[in-house]
Amino acid sequence: MRALIAENSRLYRQFLDNTLGQQGFENDICDSIAAGRDFLDAEQYDLVCINHHLDDGPGEDLIRHLNESGRHAATPILFLSNDKSLVRDDLPVRVDEVVHKFNLQQIADQITHFVEIHLDPVFFEGRILFVEDSESIAEAILGQLEQTGYRVSHFVTAEDAWRDFETEVSYGSDLDAYDLVITDVNLAGQMSGQDLIGLIRRLEDARGFVPIIAITEENTAELRISLYQQGVNDFLQKPILAQELLVRISNQITNKRLLDKVHDIRRELYALATTDKLTGCHNRHSLMEFSDKFIAQAQRHGYPVSALVIDLDHFKSINDQHGHAVGDIVLQEVGNLLNRSFREGDLVARFGGEEFVVLLSHCDAAFAVDKAESLRVEIEALNPNDLPITASIGVSTLGGDVAGDFEALFSGADKGVYEAKEKGRNRVVFRDL
Repeated sequence: MRALIAENSRLYRQFLDNTLGQQGFENDICDSIAAGRDFLDAEQYDLVCINHHLDDGPGEDLIRHLNESGRHAATPILFLSNDKSLVRDDLPVRVDEVVHKFNLQQIADQITHFVEIHLDPVFFEGRILFVEDSESIAEAILGQLEQTGYRVSHFVTAEDAWRDFETEVSYGSDLDAYDLVITDVNLAGQMSGQDLIGLIRRLEDARGFVPIIAITEENTAELRISLYQQGVNDFLQKPILAQELLVRISNQITNKRLLDKVHDIRRELYALATTDKLTGCHNRHSLMEFSDKFIAQAQRHGYPVSALVIDLDHFKSINDQHGHAVGDIVLQEVGNLLNRSFREGDLVARFGGEEFVVLLSHCDAAFAVDKAESLRVEIEALNPNDLPITASIGVSTLGGDVAGDFEALFSGADKGVYEAKEKGRNRVVFRDL
């Protein structure tokens, strides 16, 4: 992306150059109307930042030249001003946003937000589920939406729309997910638009939070309250103004995409906090956080859980002889093996150093020992970085009808590890609690 910065302050020129550079822009910079015109006539820009006052006149004159140019008729314009009372509607020329120059961090945040909303394709593209049984209304709305670039799936009945939506596997920030539902309240068929809204809002995953715009023929207080109580985000009364519909759609999809980003960041931060970076297993903190809940649930429902404590034999000598980089490769490959060897309901964690812990759900002693023995054989056959490795594995089991906690379960398996090492390593030892 390319931006033009027309600013007469050297400090702000550098600041804007840095801020937009961090957003991926290559910038042309000037301090006058004349130089700005030359740039605009020679280059195509994705964004233009113009100061209220330039060296040879008001910034509005450069904006007029830009707006008269066919190639820049739709280029977003940021207008920078020291006048804190100035708003966009006060200006005699087209600008997209006024940026007040009084706090550098706020300016950076405002520009970053503007770029995301106006120039990131994720915010002006979207997938819409549209439910309307009036052929004329549907045709008019579909024409507007498709011209704007939205991907629209149109259904005449709520039943068909629900079958499509219910089976949709993409949701949240996935680009194939629905970003908005637009539905008429009164529809042909057994289900009404309100029935469809209720079914969507009862979904427990991210699909249940998709924004919904309801289309109504009436606009009573009772209907509005009922729609909001059901979870509608917005509503439009017929006849529908095309421009109003597009603005409301843009607002809803933008808000949805911003929340998707927040949720993605939260998931990433959670993964960082609970995952061992080297091996991809849960980390010790995560193990300690979830282990008691893991065991409490087993005891509440009366099924056994088992613990495996896995300690790589002579790992210190690998680090000493081959270096810590090779030692990391060994740990990574063992971690990968563990992550693919257990069920989704099990918990695999790196406890520290070369020691791993696995909690096995619905697993009695016999099954746990068999699993540990299979794992021991797989580790021996792994040969990471062409190095022979083995592991000593301790196993313990807590029956569903036996009182106990993670500390007791881990202690039993840990004692099994020590016994395995005393007996020559590369073996599995089961210990009763």
